[in-house]
Amino acid sequence: MKTVDKALSVLDQFSLENTEIGLSELSRMAGLDKAATRRLLVALAKHGFIEQAADTRKYRLGHGFLRLARIREATVPIVRAAQEVSNWLVEQANETAHVSIPGAQGMTTIAHRLPKRGNVINIIPSQILYYHATASGLAFLAFASSETANKLLKLKREKITDATVTSKPELQRLMVAFKRQGYSQTRNSFETDVASVAMPFFQDATDPAGCIALALPRNDLTDERRDELLPMLKDAISRMETALTGL
Repeated sequence: MKTVDKALSVLDQFSLENTEIGLSELSRMAGLDKAATRRLLVALAKHGFIEQAADTRKYRLGHGFLRLARIREATVPIVRAAQEVSNWLVEQANETAHVSIPGAQGMTTIAHRLPKRGNVINIIPSQILYYHATASGLAFLAFASSETANKLLKLKREKITDATVTSKPELQRLMVAFKRQGYSQTRNSFETDVASVAMPFFQDATDPAGCIALALPRNDLTDERRDELLPMLKDAISRMETALTGL
């Protein structure tokens, strides 16, 4: 494993559930020895990407990411547009809406909004939405180029629930069906009792720039309810693409 890969592996262990991690635990989680982990942390701290809490001596993400995030957002203001679209979609659908973009292992949530009512699906922004197990991931796979899809299908596929599809032929069958119908739909494949529908949006590229999804309790996603939600989701895609491309 190259040094950069090791450093990214260390950084990838931080999440909203694990904002501060001790050296021993961090080395175990990243699959590296303690000495190598310490060297990487020292190098990352030098550039502001890692810092050590004075009271606990545990490590956390540093201020360096804020500068890069601001540059990225100034270059392509996708997060702001995504939040505006999420807000609009929730008002229309009264269901949990979230926007995600592709990453190395799955989709990453960049914006979400919950409806103001009981019995809704919560979103954990730091959670990876695996390509094979989520509506957003499957929508991305279905509309990605053959080269990208084949690359992603080589990733290790964990069976998260009893309904998670891990078979490559079955995933390819779903991809063809989802592309034909214009959206993906899952039920219990990532979280039990959760159903989702998702569509991709594009930004001057062969592959989707991301996906927009609606998540709701499993039993609420009837055929009739799905048919009500799809036009709203399609309008949200149009709004997102207009915000990003001006077209």
